[in-house]
Amino acid sequence: MKTQIVMKVALGVLFFTPQVYGQTTGSNVYWHIDPSVESCSMVIDPSLTQDQWKRYTRQVGELATFKSLASAKTIGKRHFSIAIDYSSTPVNQHDLAWINTFTHPDEDCPLGDRIKIPSIRGKYGISDKVEIGAFWTKALDANYGMIGGELKYSFIKESKKIPATAIRASFTSLTGVPDYNINIGSLDLLVSKKIAFLTPYLGIREGFVMGTETTTKVDLAKENLLVTQGFFGVTYSIWKINLAAEYNISDVNTFAFLIGFQSFKNN
Repeated sequence: MKTQIVMKVALGVLFFTPQVYGQTTGSNVYWHIDPSVESCSMVIDPSLTQDQWKRYTRQVGELATFKSLASAKTIGKRHFSIAIDYSSTPVNQHDLAWINTFTHPDEDCPLGDRIKIPSIRGKYGISDKVEIGAFWTKALDANYGMIGGELKYSFIKESKKIPATAIRASFTSLTGVPDYNINIGSLDLLVSKKIAFLTPYLGIREGFVMGTETTTKVDLAKENLLVTQGFFGVTYSIWKINLAAEYNISDVNTFAFLIGFQSFKNN
């Protein structure tokens, strides 16, 4: 199975293009319109307030955290795997926090009521207890993407009576956006226990989200926010394929699933 992600770089003229406003049909919400963009892109509008920026930073931090999509077990020393995953997070597109941080190509292209993020990820076993991983994504025809990394340490091995337990550190950085930077660092504690052919898992995540605007259009303070998330999921392996589904609970809730190649050993 081959997965190809098309990369397109947005033109760096967003600061200098005049914007007009369009009204969506049947709504009194006005989107920011910029005909030079091909798809909904991350651009700050001068009307963005500090409260809106704080709310937006928090919600992006919650939906963009590097999701586990795996049990507390590691893949084993010198094993590696690759996968694609897809997450969906409901958001309020009528919230000024989202209106004033995006621009749209025309009146008929609102943000939508969900942020959907497909990505590609991989991981490698440093030892039987430690693994590292990374992910990458790019929004097609838009100006933003994300990269991230993870380090997981499984410190309790699963037995008949005791679940596997691991601690996991991760980071995510927003890429390609001239107007602002958002970075997320997280620490997870998760447990899992194989039941028949399924391995359910659950955990808690504490994250630190940093949002900094980098444009002269506004003068907003940097936002440094703590966010707490609970999550649960299940994994299943068949032949050489890994499947996983996960639900994250916070101010905005995210459902994610994964399909990938089962671990292969690098000799």
